[in-house]
Amino acid sequence: MKLPLITTLLGCLCAALSGLNNLSAEGKLVRKTHAPWKSGVHHLVLGGIDRTFILDMPRVVRPGAPLVMVFHGFTGSAKGVRELAGFAPLVEKYGFVAVYPQGTTDSKGRAFFNVGYEFHWDQKVDDAEFARGLAARLVRDLGLDERAVFATGFSNGGDMSFFLGAQKNPFVRAIAPVAGTMMESWARDFRPSARISVLAVNATHDRTTLWDGDMKNRDGWGAYLGTEAVLDLWVKGLGLTNVNRVAPNQSTQLTRWSSVGANTEVKSYALGVGGHEWPRHLGEEAHPTAEVIWRFFDDHRPKAH
Repeated sequence: MKLPLITTLLGCLCAALSGLNNLSAEGKLVRKTHAPWKSGVHHLVLGGIDRTFILDMPRVVRPGAPLVMVFHGFTGSAKGVRELAGFAPLVEKYGFVAVYPQGTTDSKGRAFFNVGYEFHWDQKVDDAEFARGLAARLVRDLGLDERAVFATGFSNGGDMSFFLGAQKNPFVRAIAPVAGTMMESWARDFRPSARISVLAVNATHDRTTLWDGDMKNRDGWGAYLGTEAVLDLWVKGLGLTNVNRVAPNQSTQLTRWSSVGANTEVKSYALGVGGHEWPRHLGEEAHPTAEVIWRFFDDHRPKAH
């Protein structure tokens, strides 16, 4: 008669200990390790902040699958960039996982990623570490390839992609900023610390991310480099000496820098039409921009051992 009672007490004790293991240092309930992630909206406490993100996952996530991080623009949203960019239909087709992080809000209630805009001097959120932590969690829980994490995004999200690639110890393998640039504050002494490939998409008539930059800060974002100056930093820093230029159509110029014996490259799509927008395609109507970006990322996945 005593054995069932002891068994019950032991079961309760194990359950209590299990519950304690699911508490954070602050005593808050957090997700268990290896949580059963699925496509949709999720929350995760990172850097002491409750962050939101959207996941798009194939029905079967194969071991070693890549991760593509897609960042929204200033005042934008994860939902908005998911609809805008067009990666969702490609997830099942190509077998990668896409994550759309949501930025925090500034003092005026505007969503953003902290890349050092002048009017965000009072914002202390470390979005580079947030992105690193989010990627690490998904890589761990989903069995993804930590060497195949990529970043893309639009406008502020494009700046964020450059910012992640410019970190001293970057966790991204390649970046594809759309309508993005590099702030002078962190581009000043920049030299690539890893062989990260870059695909940059910029419109020559963009009135927000100016092709020639704004080093005198006339628009109030803070001083930032022009497109050609940004590309020059990466090309010279990576030691790329071969240059090839083609025109996919009459209004698009594609320039590719590479070097013999290296898989690293820098590509620049200069769009002669359109402005501050995510283009539907990059000169070839049969291939949407998201697919061109994915193929670029896929070309720079680490080779299987």
